[in-house]
Amino acid sequence: MQQLYTTPEAAKLTNIPESTIRSWLRRYPEVFQFDIHVVSDEHGVKLWTEAGIELLNSRRATKTATDDDAEIDATDLLETLLEEDAQRLANEYWRLLPGRTLQRIKQMRLNPTPEQRQIVQLSVRAALNAGTEHLLLPTYQPRFLEGGGDETD
Repeated sequence: MQQLYTTPEAAKLTNIPESTIRSWLRRYPEVFQFDIHVVSDEHGVKLWTEAGIELLNSRRATKTATDDDAEIDATDLLETLLEEDAQRLANEYWRLLPGRTLQRIKQMRLNPTPEQRQIVQLSVRAALNAGTEHLLLPTYQPRFLEGGGDETD
């Protein structure tokens, strides 16, 4: 039969305050699984298994266990979540940007809105004025300079 420990005994073995252990057990029921990490005796007293003690020790290593640890700083938690989400969104944005940009350029070329036609016309004219028209695709210059605007420079 395996050794079982009360919460005060688990606190002594792990150097984690009892209040913190009780708080973790209450807040993270998905982490501390009954019949694996914690069992109840016939009186309903929670007892920690060897696996539970190991799990508590691993949590102590990743989290600073202090007497006021039961009060999680919501601002820090929110900041961590926001930072992780912002990083994920930024990565996804930069992953999708080239393909989406090419898609929009093709759409502009094939079926430009009046605003897009004006933007391209101004860009083509600027390229012509700067002497860099050789950098433009040949299909852009006549297509976007025809009709719908003032053709004089």
